[in-house]
Amino acid sequence: MGDVVGILIQIFLLVGLGLLVRWRNILPRDQAVTIFNQAVVNLTLPATVFLGLMNIQQFSWQLLKIPLIAVLVICSSGAVAAFIARRLRLRRATAGAVVITSMCGSTGFFGTPIFGALAKSNPAAYGQTVGMAALYSEIGTLIPLLTVVTIVAAAYGEKQVFTVKQTLVGLFRFLPFVALLLGLLFWPETHGGHFPQAVKGTLGFLSSATVMLTMLALGMTITIRDFSQYLRSVLSVNAIKLIFAPLVAIVLATLFGLDPQARFVVIFESALPAIVIAIAYANQYKLDVELTSTAVFTTFVFSLLTLPMFAYLAI
Repeated sequence: MGDVVGILIQIFLLVGLGLLVRWRNILPRDQAVTIFNQAVVNLTLPATVFLGLMNIQQFSWQLLKIPLIAVLVICSSGAVAAFIARRLRLRRATAGAVVITSMCGSTGFFGTPIFGALAKSNPAAYGQTVGMAALYSEIGTLIPLLTVVTIVAAAYGEKQVFTVKQTLVGLFRFLPFVALLLGLLFWPETHGGHFPQAVKGTLGFLSSATVMLTMLALGMTITIRDFSQYLRSVLSVNAIKLIFAPLVAIVLATLFGLDPQARFVVIFESALPAIVIAIAYANQYKLDVELTSTAVFTTFVFSLLTLPMFAYLAI
């Protein structure tokens, strides 16, 4: 537990540094955030995912339970959010924003870097969690994000045609997913002593920058808003994303009989704040963008309290 709390403190200190950089105007915010995010998505996060799979010593059927649980958590969270939105009698665009923001967590930008840092601090306890987190993120979250969440957003907003081609193009343009496939493909090579150490070392240098860039970018994008007009909706999203989802993960991890490391991964990943790309979805499908951005921001703030609690329950 001490390792987890220590890493979380370091993570949020980096977020605070990002706030300071923005406040003091040390870097031009928009350009810096764009460059940082592009570097993470296209360089450092794929390296983290690939190296994470290298740390998995043996593939088993139990690993397939991890993305399955992710999908079940996402779907159950969406169903509860839709029910609450109906009970609150929200207008359609606002209801859609509540549902899509409640479904997926920041497992790639926020979760995978945290597990990478944990693995470095305590390889014996957390060494295999990075690969497990990659399975949760790149299969269990990314695929539903490009399919189920897209369909839900279109249903509540401007009904756009959903195609399998769009989904496949989206998957293979997302380099962390490509890194996952390459990691699975080259896994025998990485464990047979034939994988070039120079390549592994280069990937290690790239991976080490993931946490810094991600958290600095997050800190630089945080803005303080008055969300009193959205109070019930915002609190509903936070309750579903930060409390209901990890509770569902605890139940499913127990039912599926996961080992301690896999159990920790699915519970912690399920407790992460809402995914930032929900804002882009809300904008694309003409949902309530202001509510979405406010809800995403507040989940990051309140996760300061809930993440340590569920990390303790997961261990």
